[in-house]
Amino acid sequence: MIGNPSRVGYLASARKQQPPLRTSGTWPLQGTARPWATAPGQCNTFLVSGLIRNGNAPLGGISGPRSLAALQAVEAPLGSAAGGAEVGSSSGGRRTKGGKAKRNAKAPTVLSEIRFDDVGLAGRAEQVEDGFKVTLQLDTPRGLVLHWALDDWTPPMESSWPAGTVRVDDKACQTSFPADGRLEVKFSSDDCPSRLVFVLKQTEGGEVWFNNSGTNYAVQLRAPPLQSFVEKVLSAEGTYSHWSLAQRLMLTAEVLDAADATGPEGMALIFTWLRLSSTRVLDWYRNANFQPKDIASIQKHTGERIAEKSRSSAHPLNRLLARGALAGLPRGGGNGDDIRMGILHIMRGNGIREGHRPGHDEPFLEQWHQKLHTNTSPDDVTICEAYLAFLHSGNHDDYWRVLWDNGRLTREKLESWSKPIKAWPQHLPHLIPAFQGYLWTLKTTHAGADLDTAMEMAKGFMDDDLRWVIYDILAHRNDWWVPGKIVEARQRLAYYWKASGSSRDLLLLDIALENWFRTSLERTDFDRLGRDDLIELVGLVLRSARIAYDDEDLTQCEALWERLRGHPPLPGERWGGQWSLAALAAAERLELSVAAHMDKLYGLVQPHADAFGRACRLDQAHVANFGEEVVRGQPLFLISLLLQKLEPQLRAAAGGAPWQIVSQAAGGSGGAAGQVVAVAALSEVQGCSYSRPTVLLAGALTGVEDIPPGVVAVLTRSTTDVLSHLAIRARSQRVLLATCFDEDAWKGWQDLAAAGASAAAIVDPAVGAVMPAEAPAAVAAGSGDAAGTAAAPATGPRVALQSPERTSSWAIAESSFRPGLVGAKALNLATLRQRLATAGAGDAVGVPASVALPYGTFERVLAEEPRNADVAAEVERLVAAAAAAAAAGSFPREELDQLRKVVSEELVAPPDLVRQLAAVASQQGLIPSADSWLSYADAGSSSPASTSYDSDADGDGDADAGGWSAVWSAVCRVWASKWTDRAWLSRRALGIAEGDLFMSVLVQQVVPFQYSFVLHTSNPVTHTPGELLGEVVVGMGETLVGNYPGRALGFTTPPVENTGEAVNGEVSPKLISLPSKRTALHAPTSGPAQTPLLIARSDANAEDLEQYAAAGLYDSVTLQPLVARPPDYATDPIVDNPDFRGALLGRLARLGRTVAAAFGGRDQDVEGGVVAGGGLYVVQARPQVEIHSPH
Repeated sequence: MIGNPSRVGYLASARKQQPPLRTSGTWPLQGTARPWATAPGQCNTFLVSGLIRNGNAPLGGISGPRSLAALQAVEAPLGSAAGGAEVGSSSGGRRTKGGKAKRNAKAPTVLSEIRFDDVGLAGRAEQVEDGFKVTLQLDTPRGLVLHWALDDWTPPMESSWPAGTVRVDDKACQTSFPADGRLEVKFSSDDCPSRLVFVLKQTEGGEVWFNNSGTNYAVQLRAPPLQSFVEKVLSAEGTYSHWSLAQRLMLTAEVLDAADATGPEGMALIFTWLRLSSTRVLDWYRNANFQPKDIASIQKHTGERIAEKSRSSAHPLNRLLARGALAGLPRGGGNGDDIRMGILHIMRGNGIREGHRPGHDEPFLEQWHQKLHTNTSPDDVTICEAYLAFLHSGNHDDYWRVLWDNGRLTREKLESWSKPIKAWPQHLPHLIPAFQGYLWTLKTTHAGADLDTAMEMAKGFMDDDLRWVIYDILAHRNDWWVPGKIVEARQRLAYYWKASGSSRDLLLLDIALENWFRTSLERTDFDRLGRDDLIELVGLVLRSARIAYDDEDLTQCEALWERLRGHPPLPGERWGGQWSLAALAAAERLELSVAAHMDKLYGLVQPHADAFGRACRLDQAHVANFGEEVVRGQPLFLISLLLQKLEPQLRAAAGGAPWQIVSQAAGGSGGAAGQVVAVAALSEVQGCSYSRPTVLLAGALTGVEDIPPGVVAVLTRSTTDVLSHLAIRARSQRVLLATCFDEDAWKGWQDLAAAGASAAAIVDPAVGAVMPAEAPAAVAAGSGDAAGTAAAPATGPRVALQSPERTSSWAIAESSFRPGLVGAKALNLATLRQRLATAGAGDAVGVPASVALPYGTFERVLAEEPRNADVAAEVERLVAAAAAAAAAGSFPREELDQLRKVVSEELVAPPDLVRQLAAVASQQGLIPSADSWLSYADAGSSSPASTSYDSDADGDGDADAGGWSAVWSAVCRVWASKWTDRAWLSRRALGIAEGDLFMSVLVQQVVPFQYSFVLHTSNPVTHTPGELLGEVVVGMGETLVGNYPGRALGFTTPPVENTGEAVNGEVSPKLISLPSKRTALHAPTSGPAQTPLLIARSDANAEDLEQYAAAGLYDSVTLQPLVARPPDYATDPIVDNPDFRGALLGRLARLGRTVAAAFGGRDQDVEGGVVAGGGLYVVQARPQVEIHSPH
């Protein structure tokens, strides 16, 4: 409530010198102060004047807005709420031909709900059938006027005005609340803003304005563009000549809802911004002052807003980032005037001169007093602590020591402030009691996460028993048992701080307890702990981290680790072989999860830190490693340190895994190729660079080194922390980083280095091996340096490709597959079906149905469809330009990007192709009837591949998930994969002319597998003929053949001649590893009834050749995206049930030998899966290519 506008204006506004800033709102009466929040360059003087009231309560006492159901952020303009991760989508989202997302409107969809307690107002945003609606409801109807606009105070269109609305200026409108206190504002789908912003004017009993503590009220409708508020923040921080901590926190509250709505990228801005502020990297005072009561109120309001986001944001990572932002934020609240008056009372009560008052002249206290009046901040807590240390000892060294230790304050920093402190304190020990009390006054406002302060502030919000437990922890905080008791107390405390509307002091207490938990554990010498103690401690840290981080992935890691602890126990004798394999897989699973979460966090905050660095011209020392410092400060970081100690012991007990893969190369399991160079330590080559791709053998590393330019792989004997500086950089740069635990394997690599050889480091995830292979073959597969230069043309024998057979058919059934029409995938599947049936296994082993677009279809689509004439000309031009660039010695990245874009998005399907493919697919049972595709033929065939499909009318899911537009988009994306970087480099290295490559496309049924497998009928790791090596993962096989971190279940079976077994006889699989992959892909369960899931698979004449496998060079695209979920190994029978696992692996071993026998004994790589119920399927079999050692 504002009483007298003439009393406003204590704080100089933040502003640019030139030109004058335009405000974001206009006061209805000229010459009267503006009551709502203004542009970032303007301060809201109504807030800082302290005259805003809620009834009789001062502003500092009100609670911030409570989010009742967090905003479901939607992509501009009208996307959908985020769901499970999706892989392999052929359309990238449901959109109409006009490019706008379309939602089904069966019932209103709540987008956001929010409550403003200071004015008794609830707001709700909904999507309704004909657009969008914002509903505002007063708890108590009264004479209020809504002064409102859109986004950043842009005027609303008249079509959205409720009855009785009037325009008051060029920014805003005013609408009176009806008698029932309910007001609705409606928007059409085309005109929907990101948010509705408003302030309120009370008309009863005199005019009073309410403005949400200077930040406006807002109801979010959709997520605004990220840059819309990032630029606002960077501009304020980097260009405003008048700026302070108070204005920073006001702007934080203003953009907070928008940041939350955009998801983790937006909330990462808030975290990074406030982290740079709390560490004093950003200015706290820049030609701007404020009174203590004002900063206390601002801190309290912003802290409450951020605390609510940490409880209620829709995204778990948003909640974690908000929590991190709050941890470094001053507490605020209390009575800010006590700071200003408290120092005056001490000075006056002890005869110390103040202003013109006579008394003892103490310049230090006079200068500090001036700062406290105009710029009080958390620095004052540090100054008071340092002053008390000096008063106790009389030694100025103690004063400067505490200033630095507690707040990183130096003499230069104190003297640089707008209200500088240049004097040294005088020794007046009789002031000790007074300043001990004053320190508490400062802490109640500024020391939010201080453990003792936090407990005093929160003690009234919990039950008596929990209060006693926490005070017991504080009284014995240095005892050995405290970490475990802290976790128990925090688990109970979570019920309080997670409740809607709870005090922020409860959350600050939880943060303080978590900080002390980490401090206590970091005092522990992990090297002296036994292996069982390490297991218990990892579990304790994981339980502690899970309190604040609600994440399905970590939840499943915790459940699996509880099995490791024995609740209930994993199969096998503890520390026996079987138990140790399971324990090692659990450790790897947890390690991968921690690394992935921390990499995600690093990727979110570091770009924002870089942006602040550029905008504010910050010292790079504060910016370059910002993300890594954030990662290493997370609770999960302790887990990586503990696993570093535990994993070698688990590995030794399990008797396996000679390598630890910390970071995958850009080529995934294809590895990285280069000259092998050995150094004693990675630190020896810091500052060096390599002119050619290099595989570096580092005998030792510390984890803080940088990776020299040109290095594509770092292999080491040192155990590597997955969250070390080196590991984070390796994953960011896509450099292979692996630790070798096997002496013989390491010697093999050392021999290569001694010989000056080049080699490829090939990763086999099943056995955890990094194997050397011939470099030319690896480079041909695209795992060499593809970043800057083109691959050299082939100098050896060229690979001969089969010429296509001319045909007039656009689509052919499996019965018509033959060489010259289709590739090896299709031929092998057709042969496999026939030979399995001949071998009597046809009923026991399924082969998915498929049809094919034969060789030459792509070329015919370009040449025979008139509407593709421009596309054909562009493809021809770009292919020629790529060849010219390569001839000039450069890599044609831009030309390849354009080729992929043109082919995947602009091709039009000939109508005859649509009709023939629909007819053949229907005959083969891929679709219920040809009509399901033909209904799209006339309209869809005239549309380019990028045109996606509309929603079904009833909103029951992806009606066109198996429809024509999705099919055509997938097919075009397969053709476009001819021009990926790796595929182009591969062909050039082998001398394959562009005109010699032809791509048929196999349209195949996708079987929803419970488990997927790859079987190598001769072991490519040990080169043992007849020894089968198998790999199994949960879900679909893309995690096995793709670059998904973690290990598959690995097993071997001995050669038949060594055991006297028949092909169909019993086998005894030997378990090598249990699965540790953190991602499982599953077929979607939604979609039209009885429409099979489909995939478009590449089947080129340059794939699956005996002399050149080219595996993974060309894309396969599912018509419906696969759904990524973390696998639940704690309950999965493949881990939990040895009898089930043994029977399954025996069946797979027999299947592999059956397939090899069906192809005349030729070793095969067999891909397939197991469906629920146990049925086996084979989706691909190809001749096995031997991996040759460079020895």
